[in-house]
Amino acid sequence: MPRSRLAWRLLIGILVAASVAGGLYLWRTGNMTPAAVQAWLESLGPAAPLIFVAAFVAGAFLGMPGMMFVVGGRLAFGPYVGFLVGYGGGLLAVLAPFVMARLLRRAVSEPKRPRNRWVARAFDQIEHRPFRAVLVMRLVVWFNAPLSYALAITEIRLRDYAAGCAVALAPVVALAMIATGWFM
Repeated sequence: MPRSRLAWRLLIGILVAASVAGGLYLWRTGNMTPAAVQAWLESLGPAAPLIFVAAFVAGAFLGMPGMMFVVGGRLAFGPYVGFLVGYGGGLLAVLAPFVMARLLRRAVSEPKRPRNRWVARAFDQIEHRPFRAVLVMRLVVWFNAPLSYALAITEIRLRDYAAGCAVALAPVVALAMIATGWFM
């Protein structure tokens, strides 16, 4: 393994370990309570949902699970604002990596093909039925950033990708809002 790759993996591992340790410390000391989180959100005022959406998008670039943010938005902001931040943040969280990868990609004479035959079959649908292919993939893997990166190197148009994601994520976020409401 090249040295730079090893260094990046070590850095990411240290950051993850520090985040987990910090979260455990806050939980064990009692500094992280629902009342404390609610007071902090109220102190942020109208900027709280915007900060939440920015964290959602940043989390997508780091590969954090998007559903965690959707459920967290529901718990923090309630069902209506929670849906808006979950859906809007989720949509931005799948569009931002796609656009970024599309801007940074090199000119490739022929798009890469997945080796797995099932995945290759799904990617073949992108050429013929791009909206439906994205819709089905997003209904299955929701907020998966690697899918955004993979689709960015295909020839799919941004509008087809965005429309497929927008339609697929709405019921996913709505069901998460309903399911989270059952446990509150």
